[in-house]
Amino acid sequence: MSAFAVARRLAVPVPWRFRVVRLYSRAVNFSIVGAVGYGLVSAGLTKTPQVGSAWTALWLSVVGAVVLMKVALAFGPVFVGADRMFWVVSAPVSRGGLLRPRLGLLVVGGAALGAVWPAVVFGVVGAVVPPVVAVAVGAAVGVAVVAGAVVLQRVGVAPQGWLSGLVGLAVVALLVPAGRLEVLGSGGMPGGLGGVPGGLGGVGGWAGGFESAGPVGVVWGVALALALAVMAVVSAGRLRRSELAAGAALAGVARVSVSWFDLALLGAVLAERRARALGRVKSARLAGPRSRVVALAWTDVLRVRRAPNAVLVWAALLPAPALVALGGEENAVAGVQVVAAFFATDRLAAGLKAVCRSRALRRALGVPDRQLRLAHLVVPAVGAVVWCAASTAFTPHVSVVNGVISAVGAVAVAYRIATRPPVDYGAAIVDFGLFGPTPLGLIVQLSRGPALLAVLAVVQAFV
Repeated sequence: MSAFAVARRLAVPVPWRFRVVRLYSRAVNFSIVGAVGYGLVSAGLTKTPQVGSAWTALWLSVVGAVVLMKVALAFGPVFVGADRMFWVVSAPVSRGGLLRPRLGLLVVGGAALGAVWPAVVFGVVGAVVPPVVAVAVGAAVGVAVVAGAVVLQRVGVAPQGWLSGLVGLAVVALLVPAGRLEVLGSGGMPGGLGGVPGGLGGVGGWAGGFESAGPVGVVWGVALALALAVMAVVSAGRLRRSELAAGAALAGVARVSVSWFDLALLGAVLAERRARALGRVKSARLAGPRSRVVALAWTDVLRVRRAPNAVLVWAALLPAPALVALGGEENAVAGVQVVAAFFATDRLAAGLKAVCRSRALRRALGVPDRQLRLAHLVVPAVGAVVWCAASTAFTPHVSVVNGVISAVGAVAVAYRIATRPPVDYGAAIVDFGLFGPTPLGLIVQLSRGPALLAVLAVVQAFV
């Protein structure tokens, strides 16, 4: 039996009508994404790059590649569910022959993401390099990242700590004062972004040097991507059962969470994986005042310290409003700040979500619910205030009033989402005729928090 025959046996027969419907929905989604991408590309190609735009584009690309690598490593990236594991492991067929089609789809997806990423960067900073060179290098980097993740999956190396450190370096590089980069051959941006010292600096000569060495860089990038792709194809035939099953559980939970509009399931699995990665931690004595609120707040601080990725995401979101200002979208800067402030605050609200969603934990602690929520609200509130203060200091077109609204609104939205009751799927459905049956009750439940965030974003535009 060949690998093709096994693949045909495993394939679920789908009627042609269902295939047409799927193709139609995918075509609609592709058209929407393509229209948005076309708008970004047009805006980026017509935008004049500023001093420091090349430096910003470089580190934005580094952040994108690292995030893609972390996501790929979290899922495997090559994984097999329990329904197909028998055929992959026990069938008298080449394991590589069964896994290489999935590997090919992953590589094609990585190349597509890499080719689209320059449109996002150009929409922020302008076309700092020729578009053809940017697309070619981006596609090569996407292939290299996905293929490299497959090689790391086979070797058994988990460079999550190094990748997190690289993201931190990229964020710091985005906030480097302009005067510090003159040593590297740039003219510097006087006063930083928006006239505030310490804003987004840049290397003015980087784009020119890259453009002159563009063909050579593209050739080397494509050669590296092809070499890693060949290594990934060889590694795919040697993956073990434990390596193939590691990402299947996460993929299944992610699919269920998206289908049921409940990301709490995915968050619980991710928290469990982080706890297993830590292995064991040292016990910390809750010394100090006898106040229960202070003890619980200190426990929440320890929880954040043992999950450094939350702090990393909190810091990585700092340049987001400034990047929007650099892209020329002055009216949207304040709204982006409140949205980014919410995401940064939400990363520090793991303790608040844990106590609000677990009745057994609240009973075991023996503390009134109001005190529990107040104690676990300290860390998110402090994080929101510090984040908004730092963001307001170096972001143009954002006033102190905008910063205060962002801080208070981020805490309020994070609190409303954390205290949201479990989703009730038995809510009433109303048929509007043209739009068909609409679960209004489910929409109202899911809008608890995001609706307030949307209102705050609109308010920020008029302040």
